[in-house]
Formats: sequence, C-alpha cells, structure tokens
Amino acid sequence: MRFLKKNLLKFMFFSILSYSIYYIFFIQTEKYVSKSVVMIKDLSQGQSTSALGALLLPANSKSMTDAKLLEIYIKSSDMFKILDKDFNLTRYYQSDSIDYLHRLSDNSPLPNLKPTNKNLIDRYNKDLKVIYDEASTTTTIEFAHANSKRAKDIVNKIIFQSSKTLNYLENENTKIILKFLEKQEKEKHKLFIESLEELLAYQNKNKTFDPKVDIEVKNKILADLESQLIKKNVEYNNKAQYLNATTPEMKLLKGNIDYIQKSINKIKSQLIGNSHNKQQKELNINMTNFMLLENRVEFNKKLYIQTLTKLEETKVLINQNRKNLIVVINAKESDSYTYPNKIKDSVSIFIILSFLYGIVGLIFMIIKDHKD
Repeated sequence: MRFLKKNLLKFMFFSILSYSIYYIFFIQTEKYVSKSVVMIKDLSQGQSTSALGALLLPANSKSMTDAKLLEIYIKSSDMFKILDKDFNLTRYYQSDSIDYLHRLSDNSPLPNLKPTNKNLIDRYNKDLKVIYDEASTTTTIEFAHANSKRAKDIVNKIIFQSSKTLNYLENENTKIILKFLEKQEKEKHKLFIESLEELLAYQNKNKTFDPKVDIEVKNKILADLESQLIKKNVEYNNKAQYLNATTPEMKLLKGNIDYIQKSINKIKSQLIGNSHNKQQKELNINMTNFMLLENRVEFNKKLYIQTLTKLEETKVLINQNRKNLIVVINAKESDSYTYPNKIKDSVSIFIILSFLYGIVGLIFMIIKDHKD
C-alpha cells in the first residue's frame, strides 16, 4: 500500500511535469514582439516656459507629463476600440491562434476567460508594454502578437493614432485658452478705453493738455524774462552814467525793469509757491491727479497689448501640430518569437513541482511516523 502511494505520487509528479513541458513547447502560443521608440516633441515648449518656470520645474517634467498621458491613452479602452476595428482583436483573443488555457470563450466556466470588455482590455494590456525613459525622454512601445507582421502593424497604428490624439487634446486645450483670452481681451480693452475717457474728461474740465507741459512753458517764459531783465539792467546801468534818472527815457526803462521783475516773481511764485499759495496747491493737485490718470492709461494700455499679443499667438497655434511623436526607432517585424521563454518556464515548472513533491512527501513521512 505504501509502495503504491509512493509510486502514485511519483507518477503524478512526472505526469504533471511532462504535460507542462509538452504544453510549453508544443501548445502555448508563441508571440512575436514588435518594438518602436518614440519621443514627444513640443514645438511650443521653448516659447511658453518662462525663466522662473525653467528654474522651478525639472528639465524633463513637461516631457514626463506628456509621456505619462500618452501611456494612459495607449492603454485605454479608446485605443483598444480603434485597434479592434482595424485588427479585430476581439476575434483574435477568442481564436485558435491563442492556446486554450489563455483563450477567451463564452463557454468557459471561469469569469476571467469570458470575452467581456474588461477581459479583452486586460489581455490587450498584457500584450502591450509602454516604458518611459526619463534620461532620454523617450517612450518604448511594444506589442506581442501571434503574427509578427500584425504586431508591427499594431505598433505603427498606435503611434499614428497617438500623434493625432496628442494634437487633438492640445488643440482642445488651446480652444479653452482662446475663449478665456477673448474674454480677457474685451475686459482689458474696456478698462483701457474707460481710463482714456477719464483722462480726456479731466483735460477738458481743467482746460489743460498736460500740467507738465504748462510747467515747461512757464519755465521757458521765466528763462526769457530773466534774460530780458539782465539786458534791461545792463542797459539801465550804462545809460545811468550819462543820463539823469528823472529823464523820461530812464523812467520808461525803469518801468520795464519793474514790470519784468514782477512777472518773474509771479511765475516763480506759481512754480515754487509756499504752503499758503492756493494756486500752487491747485497746480500740485492737478499734477498729481493727471499723473495718476496718465499712469492708469499707460498701465491698462500695456495690459491690453499683452493680452492682444497672447490672443493672436494662440490663434496662430490653434491649427498647428505643436506636439509630434518623433519615431527614434521604427517598428520591425520580428523573425523569431519572444514569448514564451520555453527553457526558463520549463525549469521554473520543474523547480516548483519538485518543491511541491518534497512537501507532499514530507507530509506523508510525518503521517507515517505519527502512526508508528
């Protein structure tokens, strides 16, 4: 009886091992892998990144973000539907091309072998590999298929569709930005016009073009008057050497000098003034108010120009393909299968079964010793 049990255990061990090796070498589906290496090139990245952003953000952060978004899309049900339409992956995963242990079937009692959308996408993702290399900012796309040509065609389709989707998403994002900028442009234009109208109203109310110009004009007049005063004084002193101060000519010259001096004093009082000079206070207030209004107009003008410039740039970019998938290594048709690794899998099965055989044998020995 013990002999039969021992031989039965060995028979089961060798039977399972033999069938497993036979399955691996002669039944399990041989899959061919096609691989391509791509890089996402953002044509607008150099223009859109500010100097501060370049200092704060890692050099490859934008590329990594784009690559991760690309990976999510490639593994999504949307991509599977597109590939299924062109390459009928649903039928492929239920066909004789796939061995019966991995084939999806309506008749299978196991839920994970039913041809549901979830199981189909899971099988698609098992055959797919998307690997991002941060150092080179490249993305490797691999796909395994029972047909080597079909594997290559699927990789090329993934790249083509990903490039289209990248630009579609970018353009949709740009349209959102465009709507925001159009709204901003209207608001900034309204602010600019309102500030300009306020400045014009102030000029009309105070009957002045620019208080600074008024001051410049008065300074020029003051300089001319001071020059005339010097000339008149020189003339008066020269004539005083041979004419009496009571003569009509000397009185007239003296009157001109006094009038020029009064005019100079009046203009200086307006320009320099003092704490009790009402006219000077009004001039200072006018100057301050005018400068505030003028600066507001200039500020709103700059904001409007910046918004308008950004709006025009966005309008130009909206129909451009700014993000492109540059193919670094083209997908090629494999001349030999990649999966399964038959030698490695066979050795692994042998080690596992040997381990189980040892455990079961040990259990039998313990039971035998316990009975004895």
